[in-house]
Amino acid sequence: MGPFRILTALASLAALSACFYSEVPLIPPGEQVTLPYDGVVLCLADDCRNVMVGDDGVYEISPPPDEADEKPLRVRFQVLMSDAANPVYLAEVEMRDDPEISYHYLVAHIRTGAATHVPTYEFAMPACNDSEDDVLTAHGLERVDAYSCRVTDLAAFKAYLIAAHGEDFGTEAFWTED
Repeated sequence: MGPFRILTALASLAALSACFYSEVPLIPPGEQVTLPYDGVVLCLADDCRNVMVGDDGVYEISPPPDEADEKPLRVRFQVLMSDAANPVYLAEVEMRDDPEISYHYLVAHIRTGAATHVPTYEFAMPACNDSEDDVLTAHGLERVDAYSCRVTDLAAFKAYLIAAHGEDFGTEAFWTED
């Protein structure tokens, strides 16, 4: 059985990098945005999937047919920075590992130079270990361990991402570094 690559990539990123997460969804139903196109390509590293938005405004990344026992990834978006030449979105990815559910936060934008007629969005996962504890606390973030931070306030978290990474969002290195 081949790996569910985008799920595997997300899980390994969450395990190996310093990720931001929550035990509850912080983007409430109805407060997500639909990307400018209903059908998009979502990419994490080199794994890309064609995805359509559902009637509920949530993008669902289904596992491959040979891994039907895997749970689909559900992704909600909110605008993080719309004034950039390439708008940046906050993505909330619902990870299910029955009975546990957690929500991991990434940023996304249109991949430059994508050779497809369908908009291709790529994800990046900002690391929480890049900031001092007092900066995290001031933005409603709680360091859980050396590799993860709990998000408790969505608006404060978005302000943190813009303050800490706003200039980086315009660089190719931010989107391609591991």
